[in-house]
Amino acid sequence: MLIVGLTGGIATGKSTVSAQLRAAGLPIVDADLVAREVVEPGTHTLEAIKLAFGGQIITNGVLDRQQLGQRVFSHPAELARLNAIIQPAISAAMTDKINFWRQQKTPILILDVPLLFERGYDTQQRVDKIIVVTADAQQQLARLKARDHLDDQQARARIQAQMPLAEKVAQADYVIDNTGDAAQLQVQIQQLLTELKELAPKYDTK
Repeated sequence: MLIVGLTGGIATGKSTVSAQLRAAGLPIVDADLVAREVVEPGTHTLEAIKLAFGGQIITNGVLDRQQLGQRVFSHPAELARLNAIIQPAISAAMTDKINFWRQQKTPILILDVPLLFERGYDTQQRVDKIIVVTADAQQQLARLKARDHLDDQQARARIQAQMPLAEKVAQADYVIDNTGDAAQLQVQIQQLLTELKELAPKYDTK
């Protein structure tokens, strides 16, 4: 099975690319979705977060993501404490999903991981190839402001808090430039699909 990591900068359009790959028939393991699943009501992870951060971050049995985010976003020590709880759970769940698709003998699996490099998926032999979705810096800023209703300063802070996009591009096997329109994006995705399907048979034994 050819395992392909999909990542990009915030608001570059990674989700759009992921949706198009899914529409083309490729199975997707979405790390953001997994991160939500591991803190659903009744999970050990949610209980651990409650013990670490207090019951006030739980509303009607559900994790109050906004409140937790506000608490950890500007406090590295708190963020590290949260990651120590949640990342092992996400990693284990991702492994389970990868194994499921391997048992289905799917030829190509896409791992949609926003923090692919930051979480070491590139160094832990988790992925065989890496796709990075990029966009022009001004386009990225404008999309982020519109999407998350942020002012200029807030949006720039979010972008700067991430690993620089140029560093991700430098480590990519495939780069999708999402600066243009939908038609230009579609051409790049079709080319990518062709290349992945040609490559997949070499990974049949994995």
